Amino acid sequence: MKAIMKWGLLSLCTIAAVFLMSGISKAFIHEEPDQLSLKMGSQSTIQAVVSQLPGSAIVDEENLILSVPYGRVDDYRKLAVKLPGVLKTFVVPLDKPEISFRYYWLSVKDLLHNYSHGDLGLIRTTSNYDIPVTDMLKETVARTSLYLIPGLIVGVLLSVLLSLLASIRRGIGKVTDSVHALLSGLPDFLLIILIQLASIYLTRLTGRNVILVAQFGDEIPFVIPFLTITFIPGLLIYGTLRMAIERELSQDYITTALAKGLSKRNVLLRHVLRNIMEDLLTVLPKATTLALASMAVAEAICDILGLGGYIVSPRMQNISATPTICIVLAIFSILFHILYALLGKLFVVRVGDGVQP
Repeated sequence: MKAIMKWGLLSLCTIAAVFLMSGISKAFIHEEPDQLSLKMGSQSTIQAVVSQLPGSAIVDEENLILSVPYGRVDDYRKLAVKLPGVLKTFVVPLDKPEISFRYYWLSVKDLLHNYSHGDLGLIRTTSNYDIPVTDMLKETVARTSLYLIPGLIVGVLLSVLLSLLASIRRGIGKVTDSVHALLSGLPDFLLIILIQLASIYLTRLTGRNVILVAQFGDEIPFVIPFLTITFIPGLLIYGTLRMAIERELSQDYITTALAKGLSKRNVLLRHVLRNIMEDLLTVLPKATTLALASMAVAEAICDILGLGGYIVSPRMQNISATPTICIVLAIFSILFHILYALLGKLFVVRVGDGVQP
């Protein structure tokens, strides 16, 4: 019961922190949060406009600048532009950017108010078409899961197998260690671009669209994000397990097992593999976070409208659903962490366990 309460509290704190941090940009303001400027025709006056906008007042009659309730500039601009004689409305720029936690907390309150009424945000396309996030969330989660979950599973299995194989065959170990060192030194986005370039070259070489490099309509790239999620976290897992295996091979119980006539392969599979499970379960949460980050980068580069792609896609003009998408990604991470904790309970790992007689 205590463990459930602990995980529940940690999950709530994580989601709350992600929610608060996803909107931190609102604390940096470049415009007056309580003033707007008007462009008016000759058939109306600023006094007439103020009389029709409750809560507004004249700040600068000559430059047609009004004061409005704090943080409500956008709302009042929409109201003012509908009034007779108002041709256009403008924000009033600040002399220099400021940090305003008052404006930030106001935006947080607005988000919470919208959430309580079922409004989780909008995504606006370049054609000014607004899409409620609730309408695309199910499809987006399914699209991202299509390569996130298989890629992570394959990455874990491949890393475990290669680390064991590298310990059994010294020649293979030298090759895999060299490749690991080379790929670990490359930035994530460069590795994704190299995979993308290889896909383009393969397409030109074969004359067929073998691997889709970007989203076209309903055709979603699979290979590039899948390989990205497989390789990048896999590099971390492989390096961790290689060190863990070398640590175990230096233990006395390994010497005893080899002296009893067990082959190195049997020792690795029967004893070392069991004892490095703790190292694997320790690195998996970090690898999962890395997989989520790699997924977002891959979606951005391939222009896939997934959980990460929607935030940075050039096809989207404005997004007010960023906190919602970030919370969904946090829930993904929390679910994986809970899974790893359960696996840790199921597998009793005794580091340095002796050889059974």
